[in-house]
Amino acid sequence: MNEQEQAIAKIQQTLDYCIQQTLRSLEDTIERKAEVLPVNDLAEVERSEYTHALDELTVIYSKYPVVHSIKNYIHLPNYLWESTFIESLTMEEKHKWFHNHSLATYKDFCKDNTIYDESFPYFSIVYQVVVYEKYVQLLKRRIEQRILDSFIVMEKNEYTVSPKSESITEPATEKIQVETCTFEHSLNDQQIESLVDCVNEVRMFKGGEVSFEQLKSIFDCQPIIPLRSSNNRLLAFFFDQLSNHSYITEKWQSAIYKNNLFLSPQKDSFVNQTDISTAVNHCRDILMKGKFAKINQYINNLKGLSE
Repeated sequence: MNEQEQAIAKIQQTLDYCIQQTLRSLEDTIERKAEVLPVNDLAEVERSEYTHALDELTVIYSKYPVVHSIKNYIHLPNYLWESTFIESLTMEEKHKWFHNHSLATYKDFCKDNTIYDESFPYFSIVYQVVVYEKYVQLLKRRIEQRILDSFIVMEKNEYTVSPKSESITEPATEKIQVETCTFEHSLNDQQIESLVDCVNEVRMFKGGEVSFEQLKSIFDCQPIIPLRSSNNRLLAFFFDQLSNHSYITEKWQSAIYKNNLFLSPQKDSFVNQTDISTAVNHCRDILMKGKFAKINQYINNLKGLSE
């Protein structure tokens, strides 16, 4: 990494922090609305938010073509450098990004999100682009999941009640095959014991400490009792990391959803696909620190416990 790339990477750390805080606020707001609004009202709110975000992006891209390429690179950790954004700047603007510094803090940014623009041209515009693009992705997943859930309900309703016998009859079409979905885990008992220590140390679940038998039953998708999540982001990060290290299947989200393994932190309902996908979207953008760093450390140590 050369000096110029290092300079951009340092600025992006500040940019990413500002973005993450805003996205977290937007996600939390949607989640709180989901707890109280009827399904149809929530769907309308999400569609309205989705349309508004797209409209805002259209205006930004039209007014500031220099940031247009960023949308194709935001999945990369160094999207500022990898996109053509820096290349599209004037020589004077490039010089500022490579050589300027700013004493402004996040608190200053909250008061005025253009505070970094003098030192780093278009900083606030890039911030808006990434926030809107990621928010659009979040809302799109929620909308698509709701459509999928509605389709599943329609399939179930194909089983009707006979007016005469009031017994449930199947449609004339072929019987619906129920697909089993598990973690397909390769964890031995010693590794699960270590993960028990992990989930208890970071307090991943409410209601006291989790036992070996409880966690093993979760990995076997035959829960002794569903555990109540204390933080869906920790939960998502935990299973996402296990999947990344090939201890469980890439379809772990479906295993959680279809087997009703966890209860929501604040609702008497199971963690659903939307809850999981929202949490995954957030945890893949986090800075590796605190409880997330601790989980990562435990999972990295599992290799030493393999048989």
